[in-house]
Amino acid sequence: MEYNMYQPSILGTAAENIRQAREDRIKKRSEEAATGLGECAKIFEKIGEKPLAEMQGIAYCLSADEKNLLIPYMFSQMKAAQEGKADPKKVEDHVNKYISILTESSEKLPDDVVLEIYKGCQDNFKSPALKPLFKRLEKDDAFCDSLRRQCGQDAKELMRQFYDGSIAAYFNKLATAKTGQNGNYAQALEMVGVMKDTALYNECMVYFIVICNAEEYRKFKEEDLYEMAKDFDEDMKKKLLINMVKNLDTVQLRKYASLVELFEPVTGAKGSEKYIAVMEDLAPQYQQRYAVWLNQFLITRMLGKGDVAAFWLNYSSKIAVSVHQCGSVILDFGKFVVIEIVETNTAFFYEIGYYKENVAPNIIDFESEADMSSFLSGKTDMNAGMNWRRVHMGDWQYSVRDYISKYQ
Repeated sequence: MEYNMYQPSILGTAAENIRQAREDRIKKRSEEAATGLGECAKIFEKIGEKPLAEMQGIAYCLSADEKNLLIPYMFSQMKAAQEGKADPKKVEDHVNKYISILTESSEKLPDDVVLEIYKGCQDNFKSPALKPLFKRLEKDDAFCDSLRRQCGQDAKELMRQFYDGSIAAYFNKLATAKTGQNGNYAQALEMVGVMKDTALYNECMVYFIVICNAEEYRKFKEEDLYEMAKDFDEDMKKKLLINMVKNLDTVQLRKYASLVELFEPVTGAKGSEKYIAVMEDLAPQYQQRYAVWLNQFLITRMLGKGDVAAFWLNYSSKIAVSVHQCGSVILDFGKFVVIEIVETNTAFFYEIGYYKENVAPNIIDFESEADMSSFLSGKTDMNAGMNWRRVHMGDWQYSVRDYISKYQ
Protein backbone atom coordinates (compact mmCIF):
# COMPACT_ATOMS: atom_id res chain seq x y z
CA MET A 1 0.00 0.00 0.00
CA GLU A 2 1.29 3.44 -0.88
CA TYR A 3 0.91 6.40 1.39
CA ASN A 4 1.02 10.06 0.42
CA MET A 5 3.83 11.67 2.34
CA TYR A 6 3.17 14.93 4.18
CA GLN A 7 4.92 17.60 2.13
CA PRO A 8 4.84 20.99 3.88
CA SER A 9 6.53 22.71 0.95
CA ILE A 10 3.62 21.81 -1.34
CA LEU A 11 1.06 22.90 1.24
CA GLY A 12 2.98 26.13 1.78
CA THR A 13 2.96 26.86 -1.95
CA ALA A 14 -0.77 26.23 -2.15
CA ALA A 15 -1.42 28.57 0.77
CA GLU A 16 0.76 31.23 -0.82
CA ASN A 17 -1.15 30.89 -4.12
CA ILE A 18 -4.45 31.34 -2.30
CA ARG A 19 -3.13 34.37 -0.44
CA GLN A 20 -1.78 35.91 -3.64
CA ALA A 21 -5.06 35.34 -5.50
CA ARG A 22 -6.96 37.04 -2.68
CA GLU A 23 -4.57 40.01 -2.68
CA ASP A 24 -4.84 40.32 -6.47
CA ARG A 25 -8.62 40.33 -6.20
CA ILE A 26 -8.59 42.97 -3.47
CA LYS A 27 -6.10 45.09 -5.40
CA LYS A 28 -8.21 44.92 -8.55
CA ARG A 29 -11.35 45.94 -6.68
CA SER A 30 -9.44 48.77 -5.00
CA GLU A 31 -8.08 50.06 -8.29
CA GLU A 32 -11.53 49.96 -9.89
CA ALA A 33 -13.09 51.79 -6.98
CA ALA A 34 -10.30 54.35 -6.75
CA THR A 35 -10.67 55.29 -10.40
CA GLY A 36 -14.45 55.49 -10.14
CA LEU A 37 -15.14 52.67 -12.63
CA GLY A 38 -18.62 51.24 -12.80
CA GLU A 39 -21.92 52.35 -11.33
CA CYS A 40 -21.01 51.33 -7.76
CA ALA A 41 -18.95 54.46 -7.17
CA LYS A 42 -21.97 56.62 -8.05
CA ILE A 43 -24.22 54.50 -5.85
CA PHE A 44 -21.86 54.77 -2.86
CA GLU A 45 -21.61 58.53 -3.29
CA LYS A 46 -25.42 58.81 -3.20
CA ILE A 47 -25.56 56.55 -0.16
CA GLY A 48 -23.12 58.82 1.64
CA GLU A 49 -25.48 61.75 1.18
CA LYS A 50 -28.35 60.00 2.95
CA PRO A 51 -29.03 60.29 6.72
CA LEU A 52 -27.18 57.96 9.07
CA ALA A 53 -30.51 56.54 10.27
CA GLU A 54 -31.11 55.01 6.84
CA MET A 55 -27.88 53.00 6.79
CA GLN A 56 -29.38 49.96 8.51
CA GLY A 57 -32.01 49.57 5.82
CA ILE A 58 -29.45 50.12 3.05
CA ALA A 59 -27.18 47.48 4.59
CA TYR A 60 -29.83 44.80 4.05
CA CYS A 61 -30.42 45.92 0.45
CA LEU A 62 -26.78 45.59 -0.65
CA SER A 63 -25.35 42.27 -1.75
CA ALA A 64 -22.19 40.79 -0.20
CA ASP A 65 -20.19 41.71 -3.32
CA GLU A 66 -21.44 45.30 -3.18
CA LYS A 67 -20.46 45.56 0.46
CA ASN A 68 -17.03 44.17 -0.33
CA LEU A 69 -16.56 46.74 -3.07
CA LEU A 70 -17.60 49.44 -0.63
CA ILE A 71 -14.41 48.82 1.40
CA PRO A 72 -11.80 49.81 -1.23
CA TYR A 73 -14.06 52.66 -2.37
CA MET A 74 -14.20 53.97 1.20
CA PHE A 75 -10.40 53.96 1.50
CA SER A 76 -9.98 55.51 -1.94
CA GLN A 77 -12.04 58.46 -0.70
CA MET A 78 -9.80 58.78 2.38
CA LYS A 79 -6.78 58.92 0.10
CA ALA A 80 -8.47 61.52 -2.11
CA ALA A 81 -9.10 63.69 0.96
CA GLN A 82 -5.46 63.43 2.05
CA GLU A 83 -4.36 64.46 -1.44
CA GLY A 84 -6.69 67.47 -1.44
CA LYS A 85 -9.01 65.95 -4.06
CA ALA A 86 -12.04 65.59 -1.77
CA ASP A 87 -13.58 67.47 1.16
CA PRO A 88 -12.16 65.86 4.37
CA LYS A 89 -15.28 66.62 6.44
CA LYS A 90 -17.53 65.11 3.80
CA VAL A 91 -15.35 62.02 3.53
CA GLU A 92 -15.31 61.61 7.31
CA ASP A 93 -19.11 61.75 7.37
CA HIS A 94 -19.38 59.24 4.52
CA VAL A 95 -16.92 56.84 6.17
CA ASN A 96 -19.06 56.87 9.32
CA LYS A 97 -22.02 55.79 7.20
CA TYR A 98 -20.12 53.22 5.15
CA ILE A 99 -18.76 51.46 8.21
CA SER A 100 -22.29 51.44 9.64
CA ILE A 101 -23.43 49.51 6.57
CA LEU A 102 -20.59 47.00 6.99
CA THR A 103 -21.32 46.37 10.68
CA GLU A 104 -25.15 46.58 10.71
CA SER A 105 -25.57 43.08 9.32
CA SER A 106 -26.17 40.27 11.79
CA GLU A 107 -23.50 38.24 10.00
CA LYS A 108 -19.94 38.76 11.12
CA LEU A 109 -17.40 39.99 8.59
CA PRO A 110 -15.31 37.23 6.98
CA ASP A 111 -11.65 37.09 7.97
CA ASP A 112 -10.41 38.19 4.55
CA VAL A 113 -12.70 41.25 4.69
CA VAL A 114 -11.40 42.08 8.17
CA LEU A 115 -7.85 41.93 6.79
CA GLU A 116 -8.84 44.11 3.87
CA ILE A 117 -10.17 46.77 6.25
CA TYR A 118 -7.04 46.45 8.37
CA LYS A 119 -4.80 46.89 5.31
CA GLY A 120 -6.83 49.94 4.28
CA CYS A 121 -6.27 51.41 7.74
CA GLN A 122 -2.52 50.87 7.40
CA ASP A 123 -2.52 52.52 3.97
CA ASN A 124 -4.42 55.52 5.35
CA PHE A 125 -3.13 55.59 8.91
CA LYS A 126 -2.79 59.39 8.89
CA SER A 127 -6.36 60.02 7.73
CA PRO A 128 -8.70 61.78 10.21
CA ALA A 129 -11.53 59.77 8.64
CA LEU A 130 -10.27 56.65 10.45
CA LYS A 131 -11.55 58.01 13.77
CA PRO A 132 -15.28 57.37 13.17
CA LEU A 133 -14.33 54.00 11.70
CA PHE A 134 -12.48 52.96 14.86
CA LYS A 135 -15.24 54.19 17.14
CA ARG A 136 -17.55 51.68 15.54
CA LEU A 137 -15.13 48.81 15.00
CA GLU A 138 -13.85 48.73 18.57
CA LYS A 139 -17.41 47.89 19.65
CA ASP A 140 -17.62 45.03 17.16
CA ASP A 141 -16.37 42.04 19.16
CA ALA A 142 -16.41 39.69 16.17
CA PHE A 143 -14.25 42.09 14.15
CA CYS A 144 -11.79 42.55 17.04
CA ASP A 145 -11.57 38.80 17.63
CA SER A 146 -10.91 38.12 13.94
CA LEU A 147 -8.21 40.80 13.78
CA ARG A 148 -6.56 39.53 16.97
CA ARG A 149 -6.43 35.97 15.63
CA GLN A 150 -4.96 37.07 12.31
CA CYS A 151 -2.41 39.68 13.38
CA GLY A 152 -1.61 38.47 16.90
CA GLN A 153 -2.20 41.84 18.58
CA ASP A 154 -4.88 43.27 20.86
CA ALA A 155 -7.25 44.76 18.27
CA LYS A 156 -8.68 47.40 20.59
CA GLU A 157 -5.18 48.53 21.57
CA LEU A 158 -4.26 48.79 17.89
CA MET A 159 -7.30 50.94 17.24
CA ARG A 160 -6.42 53.22 20.15
CA GLN A 161 -2.92 53.65 18.73
CA PHE A 162 -4.34 54.40 15.29
CA TYR A 163 -6.79 56.84 16.84
CA ASP A 164 -4.07 58.66 18.80
CA GLY A 165 -1.80 58.93 15.75
CA SER A 166 0.96 56.92 17.43
CA ILE A 167 0.61 53.65 15.54
CA ALA A 168 3.96 53.88 13.71
CA ALA A 169 5.87 54.46 16.95
CA TYR A 170 3.87 51.66 18.61
CA PHE A 171 4.75 49.11 15.93
CA ASN A 172 8.34 50.29 15.83
CA LYS A 173 8.65 49.51 19.53
CA LEU A 174 7.15 46.04 19.07
CA ALA A 175 9.28 45.26 16.01
CA THR A 176 12.47 46.56 17.61
CA ALA A 177 11.96 44.17 20.52
CA LYS A 178 11.49 41.26 18.11
CA THR A 179 14.50 42.35 16.04
CA GLY A 180 16.65 41.59 19.07
CA GLN A 181 15.46 37.98 18.77
CA ASN A 182 15.79 37.34 15.03
CA GLY A 183 17.89 40.27 13.77
CA ASN A 184 15.53 41.13 10.91
CA TYR A 185 13.48 44.30 11.44
CA ALA A 186 11.48 44.03 8.20
CA GLN A 187 10.47 40.48 9.09
CA ALA A 188 9.69 41.55 12.65
CA LEU A 189 7.31 44.23 11.35
CA GLU A 190 5.27 41.60 9.55
CA MET A 191 5.38 39.34 12.60
CA VAL A 192 3.76 42.03 14.78
CA GLY A 193 1.02 42.74 12.24
CA VAL A 194 2.29 45.40 9.84
CA MET A 195 1.35 44.48 6.29
CA LYS A 196 4.04 44.84 3.64
CA ASP A 197 3.74 47.53 0.94
CA THR A 198 1.43 49.73 3.01
CA ALA A 199 2.04 53.36 3.94
CA LEU A 200 2.42 52.29 7.59
CA TYR A 201 5.04 49.68 6.67
CA ASN A 202 7.02 52.33 4.79
CA GLU A 203 6.74 54.71 7.75
CA CYS A 204 7.99 52.04 10.14
CA MET A 205 10.92 51.28 7.86
CA VAL A 206 11.92 54.93 8.27
CA TYR A 207 12.13 54.36 12.03
CA PHE A 208 14.27 51.32 11.28
CA ILE A 209 17.22 53.38 10.09
CA VAL A 210 17.84 54.70 13.60
CA ILE A 211 18.33 51.21 15.04
CA CYS A 212 19.71 49.02 12.24
CA ASN A 213 23.22 47.59 11.92
CA ALA A 214 26.00 48.00 9.35
CA GLU A 215 24.76 45.16 7.17
CA GLU A 216 21.31 46.75 6.91
CA TYR A 217 22.71 50.25 6.25
CA ARG A 218 24.74 48.95 3.32
CA LYS A 219 21.51 47.99 1.57
CA PHE A 220 20.44 51.64 1.35
CA LYS A 221 21.49 54.10 -1.32
CA GLU A 222 22.71 57.48 -0.06
CA GLU A 223 19.79 59.35 -1.62
CA ASP A 224 17.25 56.92 -0.12
CA LEU A 225 18.58 57.37 3.42
CA TYR A 226 18.62 61.14 2.95
CA GLU A 227 15.01 61.13 1.75
CA MET A 228 13.92 59.01 4.72
CA ALA A 229 15.70 61.18 7.30
CA LYS A 230 15.18 64.69 5.96
CA ASP A 231 11.89 65.26 7.83
CA PHE A 232 13.06 63.79 11.15
CA ASP A 233 12.88 66.03 14.19
CA GLU A 234 16.15 66.87 15.98
CA ASP A 235 15.84 63.97 18.41
CA MET A 236 15.43 61.42 15.62
CA LYS A 237 18.31 62.94 13.64
CA LYS A 238 20.51 62.73 16.70
CA LYS A 239 19.58 59.07 17.17
CA LEU A 240 20.38 58.40 13.52
CA LEU A 241 23.75 60.15 13.77
CA ILE A 242 24.73 58.19 16.88
CA ASN A 243 23.59 54.86 15.46
CA MET A 244 25.43 55.36 12.17
CA VAL A 245 28.77 56.31 13.71
CA LYS A 246 28.52 53.38 16.09
CA ASN A 247 27.82 50.87 13.32
CA LEU A 248 29.78 52.14 10.30
CA ASP A 249 33.50 52.81 10.02
CA THR A 250 34.89 55.91 8.28
CA VAL A 251 35.19 54.17 4.89
CA GLN A 252 31.55 53.05 5.05
CA LEU A 253 30.35 56.45 6.30
CA ARG A 254 31.88 58.14 3.25
CA LYS A 255 29.12 56.60 1.13
CA TYR A 256 26.57 58.65 3.10
CA ALA A 257 28.44 61.97 3.30
CA SER A 258 25.40 64.01 2.22
CA LEU A 259 23.54 63.05 5.42
CA VAL A 260 25.88 65.24 7.48
CA GLU A 261 23.96 68.21 6.08
CA LEU A 262 20.98 66.99 8.11
CA PHE A 263 23.07 66.69 11.27
CA GLU A 264 24.67 70.16 11.20
CA PRO A 265 21.60 71.86 12.78
CA VAL A 266 21.58 69.13 15.45
CA THR A 267 25.26 69.39 16.38
CA GLY A 268 25.87 73.07 15.72
CA ALA A 269 29.29 74.31 14.65
CA LYS A 270 32.29 72.22 15.62
CA GLY A 271 33.51 73.35 19.03
CA SER A 272 30.19 75.00 20.00
CA GLU A 273 28.40 74.14 23.24
CA LYS A 274 25.73 72.31 21.26
CA TYR A 275 28.35 70.27 19.39
CA ILE A 276 30.13 69.35 22.63
CA ALA A 277 26.83 68.31 24.26
CA VAL A 278 25.99 65.96 21.39
CA MET A 279 29.49 64.49 21.31
CA GLU A 280 29.33 63.76 25.04
CA ASP A 281 26.87 60.99 24.21
CA LEU A 282 29.57 59.27 22.13
CA ALA A 283 32.74 57.44 23.10
CA PRO A 284 35.97 59.10 21.87
CA GLN A 285 36.37 56.71 18.91
CA TYR A 286 32.87 57.57 17.70
CA GLN A 287 33.50 61.29 18.14
CA GLN A 288 36.50 60.86 15.86
CA ARG A 289 34.39 59.00 13.32
CA TYR A 290 31.94 61.87 13.17
CA ALA A 291 34.79 64.38 12.80
CA VAL A 292 36.08 62.37 9.82
CA TRP A 293 32.56 62.09 8.42
CA LEU A 294 32.20 65.86 8.70
CA ASN A 295 35.47 66.24 6.78
CA GLN A 296 34.18 63.91 4.09
CA PHE A 297 30.97 65.89 3.82
CA LEU A 298 32.71 69.26 3.48
CA ILE A 299 35.13 67.91 0.87
CA THR A 300 32.41 66.38 -1.29
CA ARG A 301 30.04 69.33 -0.87
CA MET A 302 32.62 71.89 -1.94
CA LEU A 303 34.75 69.90 -4.38
CA GLY A 304 32.14 67.56 -5.86
CA LYS A 305 32.92 63.95 -6.68
CA GLY A 306 35.80 64.36 -9.12
CA ASP A 307 39.51 63.56 -8.87
CA VAL A 308 40.32 66.43 -6.50
CA ALA A 309 37.69 65.42 -3.95
CA ALA A 310 38.62 61.75 -4.28
CA PHE A 311 42.27 62.60 -3.57
CA TRP A 312 41.59 64.61 -0.41
CA LEU A 313 39.07 62.07 0.87
CA ASN A 314 41.98 59.67 1.27
CA TYR A 315 43.32 62.01 3.97
CA SER A 316 39.99 62.80 5.66
CA SER A 317 41.01 60.97 8.86
CA LYS A 318 44.29 62.92 9.15
CA ILE A 319 43.10 66.51 8.69
CA ALA A 320 40.66 69.14 9.90
CA VAL A 321 38.53 70.59 7.11
CA SER A 322 36.84 73.99 7.10
CA VAL A 323 35.24 76.18 4.45
CA HIS A 324 36.16 79.84 4.05
CA GLN A 325 33.30 82.29 3.53
CA CYS A 326 34.49 82.87 -0.05
CA GLY A 327 34.05 79.15 -0.87
CA SER A 328 37.65 77.96 -0.66
CA VAL A 329 38.37 74.74 1.25
CA ILE A 330 40.99 74.78 4.00
CA LEU A 331 42.66 71.48 4.92
CA ASP A 332 44.77 71.57 8.08
CA PHE A 333 47.36 68.76 8.24
CA GLY A 334 48.89 70.05 11.46
CA LYS A 335 52.38 70.84 10.12
CA PHE A 336 51.06 72.56 7.03
CA VAL A 337 47.79 73.90 5.61
CA VAL A 338 46.34 73.50 2.12
CA ILE A 339 43.89 75.98 0.63
CA GLU A 340 41.91 74.70 -2.35
CA ILE A 341 40.65 77.41 -4.71
CA VAL A 342 37.61 75.71 -6.21
CA GLU A 343 37.16 78.13 -9.13
CA THR A 344 40.71 77.82 -10.49
CA ASN A 345 41.32 74.18 -9.50
CA THR A 346 44.51 75.16 -7.67
CA ALA A 347 45.95 74.17 -4.29
CA PHE A 348 48.16 76.44 -2.14
CA PHE A 349 50.40 74.89 0.53
CA TYR A 350 51.80 76.70 3.59
CA GLU A 351 53.98 75.70 6.52
CA ILE A 352 51.82 76.06 9.63
CA GLY A 353 53.85 78.84 11.26
CA TYR A 354 53.97 80.87 8.05
CA TYR A 355 50.26 80.30 7.50
CA LYS A 356 49.30 81.53 10.96
CA GLU A 357 51.55 84.60 10.76
CA ASN A 358 51.29 85.70 7.12
CA VAL A 359 48.20 84.11 5.58
CA ALA A 360 45.37 83.51 8.05
CA PRO A 361 45.18 87.09 9.41
CA ASN A 362 44.99 88.53 5.89
CA ILE A 363 42.29 86.34 4.34
CA ILE A 364 39.61 86.79 7.00
CA ASP A 365 37.56 89.36 5.08
CA PHE A 366 37.87 87.98 1.54
CA GLU A 367 34.45 87.62 -0.08
CA SER A 368 35.50 86.06 -3.40
CA GLU A 369 37.80 83.28 -4.49
CA ALA A 370 39.32 85.67 -7.04
CA ASP A 371 40.59 87.88 -4.19
CA MET A 372 41.75 84.81 -2.28
CA SER A 373 43.65 83.42 -5.29
CA SER A 374 45.26 86.77 -6.08
CA PHE A 375 46.53 87.16 -2.54
CA LEU A 376 47.76 83.58 -2.17
CA SER A 377 49.64 83.67 -5.48
CA GLY A 378 51.92 86.32 -4.03
CA LYS A 379 52.73 84.12 -1.06
CA THR A 380 53.86 81.01 -2.95
CA ASP A 381 55.94 79.85 -5.90
CA MET A 382 55.55 77.07 -8.47
CA ASN A 383 58.49 75.10 -7.12
CA ALA A 384 57.87 72.46 -4.51
CA GLY A 385 59.09 74.51 -1.59
CA MET A 386 57.39 74.66 1.80
CA ASN A 387 55.06 77.42 0.57
CA TRP A 388 53.93 76.07 -2.77
CA ARG A 389 51.07 76.08 -5.24
CA ARG A 390 49.96 73.35 -7.58
CA VAL A 391 47.40 73.53 -10.38
CA HIS A 392 45.48 70.27 -10.75
CA MET A 393 46.74 69.37 -14.20
CA GLY A 394 48.57 66.34 -15.54
CA ASP A 395 49.77 63.91 -12.87
CA TRP A 396 49.34 66.46 -10.11
CA GLN A 397 48.50 63.76 -7.55
CA TYR A 398 52.07 62.40 -7.58
CA SER A 399 53.73 65.73 -6.75
CA VAL A 400 51.14 66.57 -4.11
CA ARG A 401 51.55 63.16 -2.54
CA ASP A 402 55.32 63.70 -2.45
CA TYR A 403 54.83 67.07 -0.73
CA ILE A 404 52.56 65.52 1.91
CA SER A 405 54.97 62.67 2.50
CA LYS A 406 57.89 65.06 2.84
CA TYR A 407 56.35 67.62 5.18
CA GLN A 408 53.67 65.70 7.13
